[in-house]
Amino acid sequence: MVFLSIGLSTIGILVTHTFATAQTNQLDFNFVAAGDFGCGKNANRTITSMLAREPEVVIALGDLSYQKTADCWFQVVSPLDTDGRLKIAIGDNEMFPYKFSQYMKHFKMDSPFYSFDHGNVHFLSMATAKNKVIPYNETSEQYKFVQDDLKRAHENKSINWIIVYSFRAFYSSNTTHPGLDELQDLYHPLFDKYGVDIVLQAHNHNYQRTYPLNYNVTRTFTPIITDRDTEKYNYDPKGPIFITAGTGGEDLYNFTGQAPYVITQFQRHGFLNIDIVENGTRLNGNFYENRANSNKDHFTITK
Repeated sequence: MVFLSIGLSTIGILVTHTFATAQTNQLDFNFVAAGDFGCGKNANRTITSMLAREPEVVIALGDLSYQKTADCWFQVVSPLDTDGRLKIAIGDNEMFPYKFSQYMKHFKMDSPFYSFDHGNVHFLSMATAKNKVIPYNETSEQYKFVQDDLKRAHENKSINWIIVYSFRAFYSSNTTHPGLDELQDLYHPLFDKYGVDIVLQAHNHNYQRTYPLNYNVTRTFTPIITDRDTEKYNYDPKGPIFITAGTGGEDLYNFTGQAPYVITQFQRHGFLNIDIVENGTRLNGNFYENRANSNKDHFTITK
């Protein structure tokens, strides 16, 4: 049985819950992820391309509808919004009161931050909108939830992979939105301590993939690269890979430079597809661009 853990919401009086979701005993599966969709032609193309991969989990990384309501995005994403497989991160454009209530009701969410398991993968969704109506500082309920949740996942012998997803960037090359130092300082040490494998993020309308990174206590702007291989990691690289996929459909952002810890970056509409294979021991990541449905980036981790 797969469970969805809901943290205490900062909006309303709630307790921590665990909810059953779709049942699965299968360790091999695939999931797709992208953010910054909007409701235009490119968003429709991204959804169509995602459908071709037949994903069992779909992660939407925030900034979903750029209109006054969520209605258009619900329509665009409806082919993938089945069997509870669509999960969202709360971004800036979700924080308008009416839209926020729409998303919470539509996805039956008791909290804007939550976690769930699928196969031997643990997923954790953070809420990092810039207005901080949902606090994420060290004294916040979200911080406590993230810390406790990652600790449980790390100690759970049936979990082999930990995936965190969040709207705002922890690390980024020079582009429209820089990485947030506060998020790095607060959460990257937790990611290192509890063995997070991948952090998915959006907000910047482009694609970026970093080397595996450890937090740098003395120079927070310069994370420590733990493995300089660019594609194949034949053992646990001991540091999360941060992937930006704000590529769902909105107009793309230019780069004005490339951070030394970023392996690859480009402007394409498309999505990240991750296959968990070989009885849950291998992770294959591919970015597929909509234009030709071609593989634009590839990496693999084996444990």
